[in-house]
Amino acid sequence: MNSLFQRTAAVMALLMVAAAQPHVAKAAEARPCPPRWGEPGKPLVPDVETARSIFLAVEKRFHPAADVKNFPLIMANDEGDSWAVFRGTTKPGTMGGGQLEMRVAKCNGAISDVHFSK
Repeated sequence: MNSLFQRTAAVMALLMVAAAQPHVAKAAEARPCPPRWGEPGKPLVPDVETARSIFLAVEKRFHPAADVKNFPLIMANDEGDSWAVFRGTTKPGTMGGGQLEMRVAKCNGAISDVHFSK
């Protein structure tokens, strides 16, 4: 009985250590962009700054009443072939807020999945 208890305790300890390890979300692998005149294989939206600029241009016309005070940050998450761009905040526990969200394709800059957050 003691041996069973020790093995169970050891397994539980290992599970607790594994659960406590931080999980790092790795960005999805992006496929290479198709060749085009000038820069074959080069994405039109290669970085966060470009994705944010596109977001701000769309937001200015599509949602001029954005809550810039409570959601001052423009967040851009690398989703592999696209950027998920949205307004964010540093306030703990605050999410969504009905702000604009969209995807911006890296290769051609196409905007899709435009919606308001919940």
